[in-house]
Amino acid sequence: MQMKPSAAELNRRIDALAADRTTGASGIVAKALDILTAAKASDIDPREVTKALCLAQPTMASVWNAAAAALSDDPTRLTQFAEQVRRAPHAIARYAAAQFAEETSDRPLHLVSISCSGSVVVALKAIRAARTVRVSCAESRPALEGRRLAAELVAAGIPVTYFSDAAIADALGSADPAVAHTPGNADAVLVGADAIAAMWFLNKTGTRMLAAAATQQGVPVYVVASRDKFVGQELAAQLVIRSGDPAEVWDSAPGGVDVRNPYFELIPLDLVTAVISDVGILGTGMIPDVCEH
Repeated sequence: MQMKPSAAELNRRIDALAADRTTGASGIVAKALDILTAAKASDIDPREVTKALCLAQPTMASVWNAAAAALSDDPTRLTQFAEQVRRAPHAIARYAAAQFAEETSDRPLHLVSISCSGSVVVALKAIRAARTVRVSCAESRPALEGRRLAAELVAAGIPVTYFSDAAIADALGSADPAVAHTPGNADAVLVGADAIAAMWFLNKTGTRMLAAAATQQGVPVYVVASRDKFVGQELAAQLVIRSGDPAEVWDSAPGGVDVRNPYFELIPLDLVTAVISDVGILGTGMIPDVCEH
């Protein structure tokens, strides 16, 4: 017989989740669901656990949605939510492969990304199974998640070009419209999301700069995100954009220098072509309705 977790054990796991600054939203919600499921099997007040989880990862919409499922009057809601999360990668893979299978060219598909989104990795591997792909990615300071992305893609047989954050727009190719679609230039940008609301999405800092540069150059921008990351207006107002320790950017900065280290930022959906989700390819005009249902 499996022992019920103690409050101290759950608190330890929640503290570890709060300290996690490199795992993507898909990985974070999986850990949160494990904690919520364990709490449900114990005699611990679920309201205390859900509150602690949301405070631990205040930017992650999927954690807030999981907490809401755990507190639902429907006792099966958390199990249903967990199953939805489990099935999402397979559906995302299918829709991503179909979206880019429509592209016809003898040269490799060139895609650009930032950070290390689990959903983006799923999409890229699915696309790679259907056609030749190469990826350019940013280093994603200060935690350098881009290194993990590059290593995982190379292991899957996808060649990667690695850029500093400030230089990632160079991966898009020439800004001259006359040569915008020459070989070597990007075909699309694929980024993940930690939350999607009616008018914006949240992702790793640096995404807005990349999306704006891509839009300016006519390169389509796709957000890859499962349904559990969508939030309605009420929940969107509760999300907190998390920042990190300034010392990660500049340790022992001289007096008078105010160092900022925001981990996430809002990106307007008018910079986005479509969202590749587990419920299909969603145009940005469809997002408000999906968020409220």
